[in-house]
Amino acid sequence: MTENPIAGMRVVVPAYFHPAAAPKAWQQLVRLASRLRLVIVNVHNGPGEEIDPGYPPVIEALREAGVRLVGYIDSDYGRRTPSEISREAETYLRRYQVDGVFLDQVSTGLPDLDHYAACVLGARSAGARFVALNPGAHPHPGYVDLANLTVTFEGPWAEYRAMSVPAWVSQFPPGRFAHLVHSLPVDSFAAGLHMAAERHVRGIFFTSSRGANPWDHVPALLTGQMALAELAEAARRTSAAATAAR
Repeated sequence: MTENPIAGMRVVVPAYFHPAAAPKAWQQLVRLASRLRLVIVNVHNGPGEEIDPGYPPVIEALREAGVRLVGYIDSDYGRRTPSEISREAETYLRRYQVDGVFLDQVSTGLPDLDHYAACVLGARSAGARFVALNPGAHPHPGYVDLANLTVTFEGPWAEYRAMSVPAWVSQFPPGRFAHLVHSLPVDSFAAGLHMAAERHVRGIFFTSSRGANPWDHVPALLTGQMALAELAEAARRTSAAATAAR
């Protein structure tokens, strides 16, 4: 029996909800720490004009729980300059002590690759130890070389089911990729996780929510399916060890 790939998956959380408006959702993230790949901190589509007092306490709690945190930066499909990206990265790190940055609205084509290489270099020079890119689709593979993590799908379940995966994806470890999927039917979470595993992905976020902000909580259906996979994998390993000891 081979290892269950779902047991190795971790949740990439777009935490697009303010701590004052959703304190229980942030408390839930601390409880889920062992299942999280990272949490995206989005103060005001960037670090904002000044420090937001609602964020330091929840960030500190997540840091103590061992969760990686990254600050949201809109790259506007290549229209923002590397210096702007660097300044926002430095602001996030100084104000909120995050581990890195999450660049959203990233281009996918070869013509913008050098621009994003400069943006990533600027973020790392500002102190970002971890850089995630979100083109929301499969980009030129050079983008994956730039980042620690690349989101190669963001969108609704109907589109996710129909998505095709280019052959080059298998050249990278599955931990380098993430998929963010919304509008799942409530009976499709297990199918979604198996689909992500087949598509060579280990960072995931699945939710039945939809609308302007479907990323408003971590669904219990998602973490429940992950827990079942982990239990099954633990049983498999116990069985394999017992067989080997005979």
